[in-house]
This record gives sequence, structure tokens and C-alpha cells, in this order.
Amino acid sequence: MPDTFIKNNMSVVLSLLVAVFTAGGIFTEFTAIKSELTTVHDRLDKKIKVINDLEDRILDMEKQLEYERGFLEAATKKKKK
Repeated sequence: MPDTFIKNNMSVVLSLLVAVFTAGGIFTEFTAIKSELTTVHDRLDKKIKVINDLEDRILDMEKQLEYERGFLEAATKKKKK
């Protein structure tokens, strides 16, 4: 009985096998994309951290520069008096 079912419905059985292998391939692709996305996200986080650190350093340099500029202006005004 099972042999006749398979013989009579060979296209259904093949369609089922194709569907199973296709689902496996799709799952594999989604897993690979998820892994790649995680890697890209981690790299982006590192780059954002570096950019934030550089911005902080630039702000500190600008503050120091303004302090020195103000100090020099005050010293110049003091000499003129």
C-alpha cells in the first residue's frame, strides 16, 4: 500500500523534499546574514566609541586653546597699562 501511494503521488513527494531542502537553505542564509549583521554592528559600535573619544579630546583641546588665548590677552592688556 505505501509503495503504491509513493508511485501514484511522486510529484507530491518530490515537492515535499524540495520544500524541505529549500527551507534549510533559506534558514542557512538567514543565519549567515544575522552573523554578518552582528559583526557589522560590533564594528560600528567600536567606531562610534572612537569618534566619541576623539570629539572629547577635541573639546578638551579647544578649551585649553581658549584658556591660553584668554591668558595671553589678559597678559597683553596688563602690559599696556
